[in-house]
Amino acid sequence: MGLIGRQQTSGAFQKLDDISSTFDGSKVMFGLTSSGDAFYADNPFTLLVSVNGVVLEPNTAYTIFEDRITFTSAPANGANAFIVVLSTVTFSASQKFSSLSIGKRTGSAATIDLKGQNFVIQDRSGTFHTIALNVA
Repeated sequence: MGLIGRQQTSGAFQKLDDISSTFDGSKVMFGLTSSGDAFYADNPFTLLVSVNGVVLEPNTAYTIFEDRITFTSAPANGANAFIVVLSTVTFSASQKFSSLSIGKRTGSAATIDLKGQNFVIQDRSGTFHTIALNVA
C-alpha cells in the first residue's frame, strides 16, 4: 500500500541490516551495515533502534561511533532487533559564505578560505571526489 497523504520528498528512511543474529548476551558493540556495506550514522538521533520491541533512547541506551553501535547493556541471546535510518544530514547554505571552519577531533578548529578553491576528498570506500567552489 502506498503512502496516504503528502508524499515523502526527502529522507533516507532505510532499514539497516539485522544485527540480532550476533547477540550473545555479553557483546555490546556491533557493526552497522546497509546491504552489506558499512553504514556511518551521522549521530544517534538519526536512528530508530528497537530491541525486543522496545525503542531505545539515543545516548542513553546506545551510542554511535563511526560504523558501530554500542549498547549500554548487552542484548540478550536470541533478542530480535531492527534499526531504521530516519534521516541523514544534508548541507545547504541560505547565506553567502567565503570560508569554512572545520572542527578537529583534538585541538582547535581550522578555517579554510573557499574563494575559487578546488578540494579533493576521499570517501570511506576510497574513491576520490573533486569539489570546485565558486564563491565570492
